[in-house]
Amino acid sequence: MGAWDEIKDLHKKSTAGAKEGIAFRWFSRPLASFILFHIQRSKWTPNQITILSLLVGMAGFLVHLFVLPWWGLMLGCALFMLAHVLDALDGQLARHRKAGSVIGMHFDFFIDALKAYMMYGALAVRLYQQVRHPGDGQGPWGGAYASPTFLLDGFVRDYGADSILLFTAFGMAMLATGIGCTEFMKKKEWKDLLPAASGGAGGFSLVGLAEKLGRFVVDYPSYILLLCLLNRVDAYFIAYTLVVAVYSARALFGITLRLWRINPYGNR
Repeated sequence: MGAWDEIKDLHKKSTAGAKEGIAFRWFSRPLASFILFHIQRSKWTPNQITILSLLVGMAGFLVHLFVLPWWGLMLGCALFMLAHVLDALDGQLARHRKAGSVIGMHFDFFIDALKAYMMYGALAVRLYQQVRHPGDGQGPWGGAYASPTFLLDGFVRDYGADSILLFTAFGMAMLATGIGCTEFMKKKEWKDLLPAASGGAGGFSLVGLAEKLGRFVVDYPSYILLLCLLNRVDAYFIAYTLVVAVYSARALFGITLRLWRINPYGNR
């Protein structure tokens, strides 16, 4: 079997049953399979790959914070995309070696949450800095864009630059709530208490379409590279905040409503 055939075989076996979005399917997992081919007999462990993913994400976080020109935006985005490839690689390595574990799964989710905070926070602060120092937001061909925060200009004009930080605080609170709800609903005890309802009839629905759009927005690696290329991360900032807020409110309301209705005392 040639190297290319072995890589394709590794890709098929190490991604079987894995949940994935657009970025995972067409970008991160193919690259991860290529890397897996070269490290499959090394001493690297899945948890070490997960930690490396965090370190690369932290590097991207720092670049986004402190390098305002356009090339810094692209470098920070490239580092986050590399972290996403490593996020795919840790799971594929675990499947290849049959070394998956519950604690590893929880650790991976924990690291993914940290990277989501870093990505959102770094780009939010970057937008704030570009509002206060618009000349630093250089375009790809040397000139400054007219406004790297075009979609937020009216908001900033009415409420001031500091309002972006208030918007960020709200977004961070919603992101924390959403991640907390997701982690809670992943617990076996919750699933045992309230089994998921069987799926309804298939077909098109506005609710289903909205949920798909929401999942796409949350899966920011699928589109963030293009927005960074266009210097339009304000679109990510607004869309991500709104989608996370809606998801958090819906998830928190659902959890509290279900627990409110449960009678722990039976008929006593």
